[in-house]
Amino acid sequence: MKNKIALLGDAEKRGQMEAVLSKCLKAHDIPFEIHHVSDSQKFIHEFLFNNDFRLFMESTRGAITYMLKIYTNFDRQCSRHVAGTLKPPLTQNKFINHMLEVIKSSNVCPYGMYAAKNAKMSRLIPHEDIQFIYKEKYKSMIYLHNGEYVEEVTTHAKVLKELDTSYFFKCHQSYVVNFFNIEEISDDYKFILMKSGDIIPMSRLGFKQLVKAISLSITGVNSFDY
Repeated sequence: MKNKIALLGDAEKRGQMEAVLSKCLKAHDIPFEIHHVSDSQKFIHEFLFNNDFRLFMESTRGAITYMLKIYTNFDRQCSRHVAGTLKPPLTQNKFINHMLEVIKSSNVCPYGMYAAKNAKMSRLIPHEDIQFIYKEKYKSMIYLHNGEYVEEVTTHAKVLKELDTSYFFKCHQSYVVNFFNIEEISDDYKFILMKSGDIIPMSRLGFKQLVKAISLSITGVNSFDY
């Protein structure tokens, strides 16, 4: 399934946005399909209320306005959208950093519960409470927003099977994080600052997993081979 993008504006501005988006999405192996619209009425009637589209961008009057479908819960048949503006011209770094900021500021992690178990207890943990999960040999330490942690004798692979990979991703061989609880990402993409204040390392593969999680949260389809 391709991520459908609608671009509105004059031909030169649409061409500039398409060049940047194409290069960025191709670099991260994200399937996409770009549609150009020059007429506002056609844009409203044929594109704006089309549920197949994930991103709308309009460049006009010295600003790029966008609307992004940031999360779709396919079981509940509901979705959440965010909107904002960027200063032209569009660049890859500006686009990636802004989309990360949008996710961070969306505040609410989608519904879900994780059933944590160990020899002493069994506990249901809301997904939004999980900051990150640290692997220590055969143990997984689940760190929560209130500073607590829950210890399980299990591997990251088993934990991830129980979590939603649309927004939990393995940023490093020792860490799984909830991207709704990311506060900031370093300019070189090597470290993540969580809302809890913890600083988590991120590998090159981990950054690819972050991009994959963002795409999954928007499309609900796994089109990646890593």
